Amino acid sequence: MDNLISLVNKIQRACTALGDHGEASALPTLWDSLPAIAVVGGQSSGKSSVLESVVGKDFLPRGSGIVTRRPLVLQLHKLDEGSREYAEFLHLPRKRFTDFAAVRKEIADETDRETGRSKQISSVPIHLSIYSPNGEVQYGIL
Repeated sequence: MDNLISLVNKIQRACTALGDHGEASALPTLWDSLPAIAVVGGQSSGKSSVLESVVGKDFLPRGSGIVTRRPLVLQLHKLDEGSREYAEFLHLPRKRFTDFAAVRKEIADETDRETGRSKQISSVPIHLSIYSPNGEVQYGIL
């Protein structure tokens, strides 16, 4: 099962890097075929709180109005006990974030880089992987 989760995570990263975001088209995309869980709801309905509860960290931007303006592809990876938790973004390869306030800031900054500060919305996802030894659930694809 761990090999399957690892393979799907790699395929998701490749799809994101190649611009396959599962957008509407005449033909199905590889992205559309991958397993996923979606957190959906109205504005300020608690979607971010659900994700933060699963991860066990506060790492998503907060504020009034529309804050989340891009999809977030979140992959959780279970580390061995005693390992230090960290986060990595696909757009910043090999840069490890151990401060989750910095993760929140990077999500906001990357959103602004793609959409501008005019509160536009984009379908281009931000890809975030969180590596942690914590959590009772074996992390997989989220």
